[in-house]
Amino acid sequence: MIKHNLNHFIKVSLTVYIFSMFIFSIWSYLQYLDLANLNPNREWTGSLCYLPHGSRVLMLCFFRYYSLPALYLVEISGPLLIYDEGFVDGWSFASLGSLASVIISIELVRWSNIAPGKFSLFRPINFKNYKYLFLVIVISACLNGLFANLIISLISNSIMVNVITVFRFMVGDILGACAVVLALWVIFTTLVDNRLVISPDE
Repeated sequence: MIKHNLNHFIKVSLTVYIFSMFIFSIWSYLQYLDLANLNPNREWTGSLCYLPHGSRVLMLCFFRYYSLPALYLVEISGPLLIYDEGFVDGWSFASLGSLASVIISIELVRWSNIAPGKFSLFRPINFKNYKYLFLVIVISACLNGLFANLIISLISNSIMVNVITVFRFMVGDILGACAVVLALWVIFTTLVDNRLVISPDE
């Protein structure tokens, strides 16, 4: 039993880390190019399409708490290894707020998923139903805008956090996560339609 759980944890960790770093790499490249010239002065204001939030949501929704160590490793190693210009000192602490926002959102959605006449805090959620997934995306984006910026403002006195930055975090997380989900949906639908992948519903 322990060996099985350890094997599962290792497989999940590798999957989560590779996938999340891939998403982080794509986002960092797009941020570096800044084709729309949304941040000409390279200020810390928050991305308007933060793709890594999509990997946070998807990995925690489908792999649950097994994915937490790998996600936190991505939050630390991504800025260090790939793109450090878009992050401020203390992000390793602020990223805990980002992960916590997704966990809280998942639990809120789980607790609200109650059938008429029944009450259960532990009722499972099927995240194949996109309305629950989208609900987690929206709630976690709002919480992350508050949590991450609050932590940064407490750690770094040189960083000024204002309403615009919080709003950009919220919008960026929603757009980024939706972009990742939509891209994956298009990719896997195309693969299934061309019989390159067998649908689990078949």
